[in-house]
Amino acid sequence: MLPNFICPGAQKSATTTLHDILIQHPNIYLPENKETHFFDKDEKYDKGIDFYLNEYYSDIKNEKIIGDITPGYMFFEDSVKRIYNTLGDNIKIIFMLRNPVERAYSHYWMSYRRTYESKSFEKGIELEQERIKKCYFNRSHFSYIERGYYARQIKRFLEFFPKENMKFVIFEDFINNTENSIEDILSFLNLDDDYYLKMNKKSNAAFLPKFRKITEFLRKPPNIVKKLSSVLPIKAKSKIVKAINKINQQDFDKPKMKTVTKRKLINVYYKDIRELENIINKDLSLWYINSKN
Repeated sequence: MLPNFICPGAQKSATTTLHDILIQHPNIYLPENKETHFFDKDEKYDKGIDFYLNEYYSDIKNEKIIGDITPGYMFFEDSVKRIYNTLGDNIKIIFMLRNPVERAYSHYWMSYRRTYESKSFEKGIELEQERIKKCYFNRSHFSYIERGYYARQIKRFLEFFPKENMKFVIFEDFINNTENSIEDILSFLNLDDDYYLKMNKKSNAAFLPKFRKITEFLRKPPNIVKKLSSVLPIKAKSKIVKAINKINQQDFDKPKMKTVTKRKLINVYYKDIRELENIINKDLSLWYINSKN
């Protein structure tokens, strides 16, 4: 059975928390490892639909709702048409949207934590356009600003899918009132909320690696390790990496963004936010009020 709902993003907008809550529902099937990246990675998409179903959906039983929560779909242009061609235009789409300024900063610290990034946030922003032209990896991990143009990205989806099949969830509302937000999402998916679901608000709590060398080793293992691990299923490899990362992590309170940087980014996003307000019919003034120059 093909997925009948997707959550294409935005990245760093509580999509992992959403996954960890919804996967508890007996009538929802989600891959244990949240992100399939089938529609945004050429090497996966080129393997075809049988690979997609066998790799991520082979354990489906009698669940009514089958989902794919992969934040990259919202950002990578080719994903939209691929989703339409594979899943049709009747699927439900849930957009999780966070203040793009805060999203960019959170994205930066994720890349830093994973040892992809070594420069300051301000330098990363300065180099972004030059970096993301080079390859998929750079476009994925250094797209701090580009990923925050939500109106532009949602309009691509509106070219293929009816708006009535879309649900727009604001990150701040979701975090502040998770239970009500989940009830709304279940209603949107035509499911009842009679089941107890644990509301975990910190599926991706902030941390840094104790030893960056270990993180770098996991990210770029020697060829012999790659060869040995190639015989393992994706799920098994993911569990091993997660276990090592958990041992290697330490709590971290990220520093506040510089005020001048924050004001600059609010100005960068202001026009797109106002356009987004019109598209989703929501007041997003908290994202820019009292801060715009």
